[in-house]
Amino acid sequence: MKNLWILFVFVSYWADCQDKWSLEKCINYAIENNITIQQSDINVRNAEIDLSQAKQSRYPNLNGNISANSNFGRSIDPTTNEFNSETFLSNNFGFNSNVLLWNGGVIKNSIKQSELNVEAANNDIEQVRRNTALQVATNFLNILFAKENISISERQLALSQQQLSQLNKFIAAGARPEAERLNLEAQIAQSEQDLISAKNNLDIAILNLKQSLNLEPNYELDLAIPEGLVATTDPDLITFDEAFEMAQNNRPDLVATELRQESAEIGVDIAKAAFYPTLSLSGSLGTTYSNRGRIVDFFQTQVVDQSVSITSNNPALPLNNVPIIISSQAMVPVFKDQGYVNQLDGNLSYGLGLNLSVPIYNRGTTKSNVERAQLNSINNQLNREQLLQGLKTTVQQSIADARAAKKRVEASTKTVQAQKLAFENTSRRLELGAANSFEWESQKTNLENAEINALIDKYNYLFAIKTLEFYLGKPLKL
Repeated sequence: MKNLWILFVFVSYWADCQDKWSLEKCINYAIENNITIQQSDINVRNAEIDLSQAKQSRYPNLNGNISANSNFGRSIDPTTNEFNSETFLSNNFGFNSNVLLWNGGVIKNSIKQSELNVEAANNDIEQVRRNTALQVATNFLNILFAKENISISERQLALSQQQLSQLNKFIAAGARPEAERLNLEAQIAQSEQDLISAKNNLDIAILNLKQSLNLEPNYELDLAIPEGLVATTDPDLITFDEAFEMAQNNRPDLVATELRQESAEIGVDIAKAAFYPTLSLSGSLGTTYSNRGRIVDFFQTQVVDQSVSITSNNPALPLNNVPIIISSQAMVPVFKDQGYVNQLDGNLSYGLGLNLSVPIYNRGTTKSNVERAQLNSINNQLNREQLLQGLKTTVQQSIADARAAKKRVEASTKTVQAQKLAFENTSRRLELGAANSFEWESQKTNLENAEINALIDKYNYLFAIKTLEFYLGKPLKL
């Protein structure tokens, strides 16, 4: 039973640990569930579809057709190509295929362009993942900051309440005036207000993290709080040239702009291909049926009478201009209806064709398309240069912010140490009666401000370091 209880406690502890959200778990969950990432994934899939379509353009197409017609009045029988005045029904079947042999390299360039677009879309989604990770890390740190701020507020409130309890003893003993109690009570009220504000800031920070994770607002988010947060990168040891080079090598969006620039240049070649002739090969296969279709069943002998007249310039000749009947035998075909399947087989036709299309004049359409493609190439190049300039400015700012934040942390740490010593001294003097509550309250306020400023400087430094590490391509972890 004892072993079973130990196992139950272990399983409960393990399940509790599994439910805690570390920064790594938050980032992974956000990447899997972020709507912007899902939309970017759709862009990748669209690019892959375009690539598949471009590759299949090299192959022949195949189309089939079938039709049924009812003809009235004088019309051509498709099985005999003769006029028919009777109503008849016809049925047509056919296949046709066409393959492009040469079109100025459009297919080859389209495949290459589509491959570049797929690679660019993959880099886009990778950049969105990294931006999402940075946003989640920022929200995570905001929660840690809010929690530490609450701890400071609670500690200061407890200290004021403890001092009020001690002051009440002095007042009861007649060693302190009643007015000093009012000052401490006002300080306690202010500390309680600061604590409420700190808790509200924590709720907002948690809500922001839930939103970045795409979680419901009422979800119980239990964070795994790391201990001993320290900056793992010293900004004073990083030069701008080093940081900018690393940033360029670790920015998927910059790679995407380079790929799109190359894709745009290929787009110019594709547009120019419309100036050249197009050569294609086509083939067709078809057959037809008519319910008036006939075939020769057999031949039979038949006497054929023919009336002729003999004409002479001599009117004295007998039988001049008198019709004479001449009979002869002839083989006459006897027709019968042709069956459906037999007609389809007998009327089968097929053909091949080689087609050459030479562009002569298209009202300036091709020229306009080439100019648009060239402008698009220039625009992509400008986008890349703009991104590089923005990255350069951002890296410079990140290094400067991290260095300044480091100096503020060093200064605020010294300030807190000095204020603690001053507050401890004032507290001892207050116990000995050498200081009053006004001095103690003033010194306590100075210590509170120093601790809060130190906390702000600490997390500003962490924010700055994580941002700098983001541009250096380092993984985001605490």
